Amino acid sequence: MVIITGMVVVEKRQLPPAQVIGVFWQPDLHSQPEGNWDLLGVTTFIPQFGTVDGKSWFQGERISAWQTLPNWKKVKQQAWSKHLILGLSGRYNETEARAQVEDLGVESLNFLKNTDFPFKADAYYFPVEADPTWLRVHALGKTLETLPKPLWVSIYSAEAEPLHYDLWLKSWLPEQTNVFFQDGVGTGVRTAEQAVKIANQLNKTIGNHRVVIILEAFRMTEDHKTRAATPWEIIEQLKAYEGQQVYIFDGPHYMNRWSVYTVALWQKLAYRRFL
Repeated sequence: MVIITGMVVVEKRQLPPAQVIGVFWQPDLHSQPEGNWDLLGVTTFIPQFGTVDGKSWFQGERISAWQTLPNWKKVKQQAWSKHLILGLSGRYNETEARAQVEDLGVESLNFLKNTDFPFKADAYYFPVEADPTWLRVHALGKTLETLPKPLWVSIYSAEAEPLHYDLWLKSWLPEQTNVFFQDGVGTGVRTAEQAVKIANQLNKTIGNHRVVIILEAFRMTEDHKTRAATPWEIIEQLKAYEGQQVYIFDGPHYMNRWSVYTVALWQKLAYRRFL
């Protein structure tokens, strides 16, 4: 059955919707964590970095801060930020982050020790990303063991359907660490259907539903820059992720209020029987 609203045809879906649980923000000086992502179901906010390149996104006595900081008290009052997964210490440059992974673990602990937070974090995210080309990935695993729990880390792959990806992950991932799997749709690596197939296999091998999907809410342009994905592109991803837990990367840069309103309306019409 289809529902026609204006010029938009919305097909009523037969499976439960994707659970859009969280939204990322990659902190920079050109954006602020402001939005209406709660209309999609979001209740968890993840600032990707607590400190990055040696500077903090929080006020602290012993760590220098970036010149423009978010109003964290206001952020924590938002419906989409009822829960907060706090990003730890990282680098904007991935090569540098991987080379300094052990140091970033120590830096993360110092950041937590020397910062007075205006909220209590529900969990932590270590922002050094892994893929199968990283030969020293076991150093990441050992660093994760030293960090507070609950803890998250993220993985990706430049191959559409990487072989033995689940076994690679199992070989270095500590037991008490959960995983954000970047779907690769925004970078053009794979389709959403391929992504959900990989996520299911990862969960089958790792167990306990420890792997969730990061929906890349951007697309690559011909000149290798990024643009915001259209609502229709995001809807196609959400169709593929029915029944899955999903986190959006990232809200402030790629999902403005109009985009959220459009996707939320589609959710209400397409999944009326489940809501």
